[in-house]
Amino acid sequence: MFFKQDKIEFFSLMPDVARIAPILPATHFKPDLIKNSTKELSNKKKENLFGHVKSFFTAKCPGIYNYAKHGWVMTTWQDIVITTNGDGNSFQWTSSIDQTELQGGKLTGEAVGFHPSNQYTDYTEKDSNTLSTVIKIHTPWRCVVPKGYYLQEAPLPYSDEKRFTTITGFFSQEYGTAQMNVQLLWHVMNGETLIKAGTPIAHYLLIPQKQPKLIVRSATKKDLEFEEATRIEINRKFLSNRTESKCIFANLFK
Repeated sequence: MFFKQDKIEFFSLMPDVARIAPILPATHFKPDLIKNSTKELSNKKKENLFGHVKSFFTAKCPGIYNYAKHGWVMTTWQDIVITTNGDGNSFQWTSSIDQTELQGGKLTGEAVGFHPSNQYTDYTEKDSNTLSTVIKIHTPWRCVVPKGYYLQEAPLPYSDEKRFTTITGFFSQEYGTAQMNVQLLWHVMNGETLIKAGTPIAHYLLIPQKQPKLIVRSATKKDLEFEEATRIEINRKFLSNRTESKCIFANLFK
């Protein structure tokens, strides 16, 4: 039996960008947390007792790994230079190419824009390490968000980026085509910063609009049995079959 696969489509108003800097699955982007912990795990595997006694490694944490690999990532398609002068508000920018001169570029607009403080930072606690003006990267990327979902735009999971923070927000079909322009809180207060082509600037996830019914209660006898089974599996001294464990919990939580 064949099942129809769900899909999400991102399309670029500038055809060249879709070819040279496509939006990619998040699995293509590994933060230092994942790379360094994976290296540590690889070194541990060379030890004699590895594979017999159960050990805990960040690289094997499902909470971290599953989040980091899920969703899609947008990168910059050209070099952009942001220059600040220490006044905490103003900035200048240059780009290697005038994107308004390229095919589809007039619909996209100039590479960089901004939101003044009265559109965001006036309503947040003042931060001496953040520009009061929000820098806006105009991208050619668009998406018709699937019905019943929000498309969340956010920073990359466990990001190593210190120069800026991507502002989190939702797109939805009810407001038309998602114009995927990326809003950045800028943290380099005085100096010239090169954002190289290929720099990840936003992470995307589909979030169901319909939320489940909320129930808050004390644990039942059955909940405590689930807790005990989970603790036994987590604290097992010797290795167990991970596939077998998943089957046990799938049946347990029916």
